[in-house]
Parts: sequence; structure tokens; C-alpha cells
Amino acid sequence: MIHKILELAMKSADSAEVFYAEKETREAEFENNRLKYITTKSVRGAGLRVIKDGRIGFASTTDLQRPDELARHALESAKFGQQAALRFPSSVQPAAVAVHDRRVVDFDINEGVKRTAGAIANVLAAVPRAQCGGGVAKTAGRRQVANSAGLDFAYDYSEFACELSALLVRDGSLLWTGDHDASHALFDPWDQHAAKVIGDIRAAERELRPEPGIYPIIFTPSAIDPLLATFEQGVNGKLVQKQISPLIGKIGEQVLDPRITISDDGTIDRAAGSCPVDTEGTAVRRNVLFNNGVLQQYVFDLQTAGLLNAQPTGSGMRGFNRQPSPDTLNLVIDAGDTAFDKMLAGMKRGLLVDGLLGAGQSNTLAGEFSVNIELGYLVENGEIVGRVKDCMVAGNVFDVFKNIIALGDKSITKGDLIAPHFHFAGLNVSSG
Repeated sequence: MIHKILELAMKSADSAEVFYAEKETREAEFENNRLKYITTKSVRGAGLRVIKDGRIGFASTTDLQRPDELARHALESAKFGQQAALRFPSSVQPAAVAVHDRRVVDFDINEGVKRTAGAIANVLAAVPRAQCGGGVAKTAGRRQVANSAGLDFAYDYSEFACELSALLVRDGSLLWTGDHDASHALFDPWDQHAAKVIGDIRAAERELRPEPGIYPIIFTPSAIDPLLATFEQGVNGKLVQKQISPLIGKIGEQVLDPRITISDDGTIDRAAGSCPVDTEGTAVRRNVLFNNGVLQQYVFDLQTAGLLNAQPTGSGMRGFNRQPSPDTLNLVIDAGDTAFDKMLAGMKRGLLVDGLLGAGQSNTLAGEFSVNIELGYLVENGEIVGRVKDCMVAGNVFDVFKNIIALGDKSITKGDLIAPHFHFAGLNVSSG
């Protein structure tokens, strides 16, 4: 059918490309300590991108029985499309990366229900008043990209994801905590997730409201992601092409602390964002974005690379129902040399932050942030003394990431983010 779509498109188009995707997800979700549902969802569809008279047209469908209609819509849209600056690749040498695990495909979702229920029971044994949720999901999928230049590449993949959370109402105060992870491979996170939830609740038994001021703060890998958004968006080739990236013209400049190296790496076996090729058929690779704090490069899909006279970086990502856009796959921050326990022990008075709330309200492109601390603790003389309540943390990431005391010596995987703990010298903390 994919080749039939290409054949129909090429009757009028100068060149064409089809991206096909299918997946089936089996998922179980818990709410209020009980199983809420088990569901299966299957999706498949194709997106057709054409170049006609120098312009790009696009259409997508989930009804593959009418390829002529798909081709007609794509060709008609080219009349109003963007000027094409890309050429479809004729071949690819895919990255050798493990993204399919048969154990995920064969995993019995009822076993996931049993294990999640067991993790919830462990939390309730320690904290009987908690309201727990979470779930487990497994996905088996296939992606294929073929074009009129001769490329035809397909691969199978699997995804496994688990989450456990707890809500505790205590003296009119709400505490939410949780843990989650995702991978292309099967893993066993339930005991670890339950232990984290229990540990968080116990550490939060005492609630404190610190005086407003400048505090040193340790961010866990679970909390650091919102602060990285400025840099992820800044290296996006489309934002560079539109002249709205805050990192335009800064290649070769010292942007971050010299201890920070950040890469976009889609070649890590089993990591959640990995794949052998991007959705345009370009091989993925490790792109070093910041090397010792110096900006090295941006990430491009085929079109933005063509517009800026650059080389594509294997970063063209999409679903079948939209055109490609540059994106990072796995964001990797190299570990430092300071153990977390040592980092904490050296803090005389500061905060440990494990979760932020409302980061989407920040002025991300300018690097400004002012966000609520969803889960954080006050640290005194190296000891956690209680949970901070009704607090916000604010600053500018370009200043913050040049003001680092230490980086953790272990990088921890949280889905498509692999990062250590960050110990920042001073951020503004306010309390309501």
C-alpha cells in the first residue's frame, strides 16, 4: 500500500515520501488504590509529503483503502505549501541500536496489574491514608519511511512504561509524589517506585515555610527537566530558522558552566527516545549540543537544514499525521564528580527540589522561570528537616547554569532524559 501511495503521488509530483506508523498499546491504570481500567488501543496511519512545482504538500490518513484520495489531498495542498529546500535521501545506513524487546511484546498486562497492586499495597502498609494511582503500559509498533528517491526502511520497536503516585491529605495540606520511567525494554521498577513514594512521604512529615531569599538548591533529575527547556528549544533548527531561538549566533560561545556537556543521542540501546533512523530516513547519531559549556551545534530535519544550508542531524521527528520537525531524542547530561550524599552533606542551609509545578507559565525562550515547588525539602546542616510548602523558585537559566557548585557523579534515566543531580549556587525563593 505504501508503494501504491507513492506511485499515485508520482503521477503529478516531482518527488514524494510516505511515512507509515502502526502501534498497539495495552495499558492498565489505577486510581484511588483500585484498578480503574485495562484497555487496548491500536492506531495505524500514513502521511504523504510531496514536492510539486517547488512547494511542499502534505496529507495524512488512517484509511489506507483510499490511497488515491490521500495523494490528491497532498498534491492540492502543495499549492499553498512552503517552498521546498529539501531532497529526500536515496539510502541510509541505520544506527545499530536496540529498540525492540520481545519480552515487552510477550508481557502479560495482568502481571503488570498484579505488580502495580503490590507496589500500592506496600505504600499503604507504610502510609494507610494515601490515595495511590499509576499504571503500566506496553506497546508494540512499526515505522516505515519510503520515498521516490529509492529509500525504503522499516523497523519494529517496543515500549514499556510504569508509573506510581500517591496523594496524601494531611491537616488541610496536599502532598503529591510519584515516580515513573519508560524504556524500549522490559524492566522491573515496582519496588523502587514504592520505596521512593514512601521515602518522600516520610521526609515530608514536617512542613516548613522558609523565609524569602537566595538559597543554594539541589535539583534531582526528576525536577531539572523544566529548566532545560530553554536549551532544548534554543538548539531547535526551526526556531533558529525563524530567528526566535535565544541561541542564534552563539555557536562557539561559552553559554553554560564548563563542567556541563549536553548531547542529543538517539543511539543508546533501549533508551526511550532511541531509534535507528529519524522519521525522514536519516540515520540518528550522537549530537553534542554543548561541550564543556560551549554551544556546538543545532539540530535539523531535512527542510530546516536545507533552508539554513546546514547538514541534517537525524532529528526529523513526527507522527504520521504531521510533517517532520527538529526534536531531541534522548537528552543526555554528562555526570560530574560529586556523590549526591556528599552534595547534600555539604549544604548548610538550602533546598532539595524533586518536582516543579507550572513550568509552562515561564518565559522559556528568554530563559526566565518562576515556578512553584511541587515537592521540595529544606536542608539544614546536611540533613532534610521537612517539606517546604507554598514556595516558588525563580531565576534565569543562563545565569543559573553558569552558577553551579557541583554535578552529581551518576546520571539517572528518566524516560528520554539522562541527567545527574545539579547543585546550584543560589536561586531566588519566595513563599506565599
